[in-house]
Amino acid sequence: MKELSLTTPALAEIVEVREDTKKIKTFTIKYVDRQKQKRFHFVPGKFLMVSVFGFGEMPISLSSSPLKTDSLQLTIKEVGVITHAMLQLKKGDKIGLRGPFGRGFPVARFRKKNVLFISGGCGMAPLRPVIYAIADRREEFGKLKLLYGCQNSDHLLFKEDLKKWGQTENLEVLLTVDKCTPDWKGNCGPVTTLFNKTEINPDNSIACIVGPPVMLHFVLKELKKHGFRDEQIYASLERLMHCGMGKCAHCNIAGKYACIDGPVFNGVDLAKMPLEEK
Repeated sequence: MKELSLTTPALAEIVEVREDTKKIKTFTIKYVDRQKQKRFHFVPGKFLMVSVFGFGEMPISLSSSPLKTDSLQLTIKEVGVITHAMLQLKKGDKIGLRGPFGRGFPVARFRKKNVLFISGGCGMAPLRPVIYAIADRREEFGKLKLLYGCQNSDHLLFKEDLKKWGQTENLEVLLTVDKCTPDWKGNCGPVTTLFNKTEINPDNSIACIVGPPVMLHFVLKELKKHGFRDEQIYASLERLMHCGMGKCAHCNIAGKYACIDGPVFNGVDLAKMPLEEK
């Protein structure tokens, strides 16, 4: 039985399209070759190279639960020509998929530990599979907290999931927005302001972070203030990845390739990387 190819895109069909915001959609996808679908498993934090035929290929993190194997989901924001073309696709349209690539979050190492999830903006998409993997096996982990910040209330992703997680025992969900509107009754300010709204205890804890570089920079500083050591921190870095296999060098950072050494890095590696303020 042939394995999924990392070099040749496999044909896949869009079976559902959900509009999350004006510029973000979540696509539910199944492989046309059902044998490929049956063999598709992924570690949270990994990504696929997605081909929009006639426009090009782009790296997109998986956003579905790794425990759900009959389909997969990709949450995509319009930021350029290829993503714009992707967002025009409808149910029944075909795309190409390569992967999954990279290193994800080592969820098995988090068992019996408290886990702090921290996300900014579209970072909730690649963080969502990690939360699913842990929340759906709640008895294997300690206390869970999710700190999630975005531009405004209209930009919040996965609102049904947030509601469900907020009702899960020992899973605390805290939200914040950068720009307050009359309809928003919650916290206002960057995601780091949520550190003062709950107890952040580094004992027997792991922190999982996904977000833009500037958010990551300040979150890392805040975690260190609260006593987290480098080895307790895992973060996914945003980098433009062209080949997915470490051949093109587009995603090189401090001697590491985000596509094969990451995109999820431990804090020990992050401490050697230039995550400067911007």
